[in-house]
Formats: sequence, C-alpha cells, structure tokens
Amino acid sequence: MRIAKRNDWKTEPMPSLSKNIMLEKVYSQEEFDRIAAGVIPEQMEDKWFIFYEAPWLYLHRSWTGFCIFKVRFEVVAENVKIAEVQVNRDPAQYSNTDDQRDASMLGILLDSRSERDVRNQMLGYIKAQSSN
Repeated sequence: MRIAKRNDWKTEPMPSLSKNIMLEKVYSQEEFDRIAAGVIPEQMEDKWFIFYEAPWLYLHRSWTGFCIFKVRFEVVAENVKIAEVQVNRDPAQYSNTDDQRDASMLGILLDSRSERDVRNQMLGYIKAQSSN
C-alpha cells in the first residue's frame, strides 16, 4: 500500500477562516495506521486527498485542493484518539456551516478508512440531510 504524502497532490492550506469542532473517536493502532496511510485519488469520482504529517491528518477536496478538515491525533495508552478537529469555514472554499453535519461526515470518512462498518452512520447522516 502506498502511503500518501503532501506532495502527491495539489493542496491549499487551511484558511484562517476555520473553526474547531468536537468529534470524539478512539482508534486502535492498527485502525489508525490505515487512516494515516491516507488516500491518493485515482479517478474523477474520488473526492478526497488525505495525508498524515504527525500529529495532523489533512483532508483536502481532490478537485480543488482546498483543506476541509485537519485532525490532530494523540496516543492514549495503546490507542490513538482525536485531540482536535479544525474545519474550513471560508465560504469561497466550503459552503457548509453545520458543525454537526461536518462532525458526522468526518466520522464516516475516518471510520471507513479504519475499515469500521459505517452503514448505520451513513443511514443516520442521510436521514439528517433529508430532514434539512
């Protein structure tokens, strides 16, 4: 498996218009290793470029290179937990302003990378979106 690095894709830094949001997640070291390996888009449908530079995981939109999320991790005992999440709030780069929606989407992205089952999370996310 190829490990994603910053220079594998076009990236823009997180803008100054950003916000910290809450997301509490704990991963085993094995799950975290899968997350930290990142994602290099291979086709047009791949929406994310993800790479890890300790202690931050960067999640960029693949088409624009805009940084949408930055996630700082810390080791706790034998696990790795989310310590901080920053989300892009520059309306010229990212139109969402709903913290809960962003936390849900990020949780799904991270859990799917860790190879956790995200079907129930996806159903909840879709239901929440359809009620808005």
